[in-house]
Amino acid sequence: MKGVLYARVSTQREEQKNSLHNQVVLGESIAKEKGIMIIDRYLDSKSGTGIKSREGIQHLIEDAKARKFDVVIAKSVSRLGRNMLQSLQTADQLERLNIRLILPEDNYDSDTSSTRLMFNLKAVLAEEESAKLSERVKLGLQSSARDGKFASSIPPYGYKINPTTKKLEVDEEFAPTVKKIFNLYLYEGWGMSRIGNYLMKMKVIPPRAAVGIRNGGTRWHQQTIKNILTNPNYTGNLVQHRTESTSRLGQSETYKLRKEVDESKQIVIKNAHPAIISQDVFDSVQALMKAKGQAKSNGRESLFANIAVCGDCGLGMHFRSDRRNGAYVCGGYVKHTSMYCTSHIIEEKKLLEAVKNDITSLVKDHVSIEQLYGLAEKRALTAQASIVSELRKLEKQSEKLSQQFNSLLSLHADGAITTNQFKEKNKEISEQQIVLANRRMELQFKIDEKKDLDKNIQAFKKVIQSFLNLDMSNPQDLKQLLQRLIEKIEVFEGGKIVIHYNLAQ
Repeated sequence: MKGVLYARVSTQREEQKNSLHNQVVLGESIAKEKGIMIIDRYLDSKSGTGIKSREGIQHLIEDAKARKFDVVIAKSVSRLGRNMLQSLQTADQLERLNIRLILPEDNYDSDTSSTRLMFNLKAVLAEEESAKLSERVKLGLQSSARDGKFASSIPPYGYKINPTTKKLEVDEEFAPTVKKIFNLYLYEGWGMSRIGNYLMKMKVIPPRAAVGIRNGGTRWHQQTIKNILTNPNYTGNLVQHRTESTSRLGQSETYKLRKEVDESKQIVIKNAHPAIISQDVFDSVQALMKAKGQAKSNGRESLFANIAVCGDCGLGMHFRSDRRNGAYVCGGYVKHTSMYCTSHIIEEKKLLEAVKNDITSLVKDHVSIEQLYGLAEKRALTAQASIVSELRKLEKQSEKLSQQFNSLLSLHADGAITTNQFKEKNKEISEQQIVLANRRMELQFKIDEKKDLDKNIQAFKKVIQSFLNLDMSNPQDLKQLLQRLIEKIEVFEGGKIVIHYNLAQ
C-alpha cells in the first residue's frame, strides 16, 4: 500500500522547523508500523491560516485525484487545517477519492467509522485554539508597537529591524529606491505603472525579494508602488494596527478579508525611528494621489492620464484643458521648458481617434491580434519546456532522497547506526526535501501562468469589441476601458504615435 506524509508548521522559526522534522519522523514510524510504503512527503512551512497560502496541501489533493497513493498520514487535525471547515473539507475530499486518512495524535483512522465523531470534535477544538492564538498574537503585537517596536517580522521596504531593540533602522541598500519612488511621483509626474516599469528595467530588487521571500519575483506591481507611497512609517512615525483580518469560526477563507482600522484605534508613535521621507513630501504625495484619483482638470475627465507619455524624453504627458479644447503636452516641456524637450502637443480628440482607428484595424485584420501574442507565446513555450525538464530532474532527486531515507530507516532498525546518527541524517534529508518541494511548487506556478495565453487572447478581443461598441459620450466608461486596453501610448515629435496594448487582461 502506497502512502504519503503531510506536515505543516505556521512560521519559519527554528523550533517550528524542528516540529516539521518531528512530524515527518512520527509519520514514517506510523507508516512502518502499519506496513505502508511512503513514496512522497508534502510540506508547508510558511505562515498562513488559509488553504490558499498552503501549496503543499493543494499539491497533495491534486496527486490524490491522480491516484498516486492510497493513504495520507498527518500528525493531527491541527496540522490538516486550522479551522473546522478546512479540516472537514480536506477529509471529505480524501474520503470521496477513497484515500485513507490517518491522524495518530488524534487516534483517527478513516477506515474506522467510529472515530468520525471524535475527528469532528477535534476539528472544532483546533479551530477554537487557532482563534485564541490569533487573539493572543494580536495583543502581543499591539503591546510591542506601543513600546516603539516594529510588531511584524517584515519591515517596510527601505528599513531593517534592529535584532536587539526591535526598532526600525534605515537600510542603506534600499532606502534610496524609496526616495526615488517619491521623487518620480511627486516631482517628475510619473504614474505608478511607469515607476514600476522603470524599476524593473533598472533591475531594482522589489520588496518581497528584498526580505528573502521565496517566489518574491522581480516584478514591481502598481499596488507595490502604491503601498510605499501611502506608508506613513517612512516619515519616522511608527504607525501600526492599520488593518486587521475579519473572519468567523467555520468561515471559508474565501471570505476572510482585511479591513482598515479607524485612525483613533491605530497605534502611532511619533519619531520612533529615522525618517526616509519628510512629512511635507509625504503629505504632498497623498494630496497628489487624491487629485489624480479624481483624474480631472477643471472638472473635465482626462482620458489618457497615466497612459500618454512623451516618446522622446519618456516623461508623462500633462493634460491641459485650456489648450486646443483639451490637449496633452510633454511633462518635461511643462516643467523644464524647451531646454529639456519640445511640447509634443496633441489634441485629445486626435489621440482618441488614432486609438479608435488602430483598434478598428486590429478587428478587421484578425492576423494582427494573433501577431501581438506570437512572440510572447513562442517565448512561453520555450520557457515551459525548460521548466518541465527541471521538474523531471526534481522528481528524480525526490525519489533518490526517499530511497536514502528508507535505507537509513533499515540501518537504524538493524542497529547499524545510533539514534543520534539517524536523527542527524534524517534531518538533512528532510531539509533537502523541503527545498525540492518549494522549488517544485515555484515551477508549477510558472506553468499555470503559461496556460492563460489563449484566455488572454480571447479576453483582449472582447475588450476591443466593447471599445468599438461603447458610447463615446460617457467619459468615465471610456477611460476605464482605455486603461484596460492600453499599457501606454508614446507620442513623438512630429505627431507619430505608438500604442502599447495591455495583453495581460
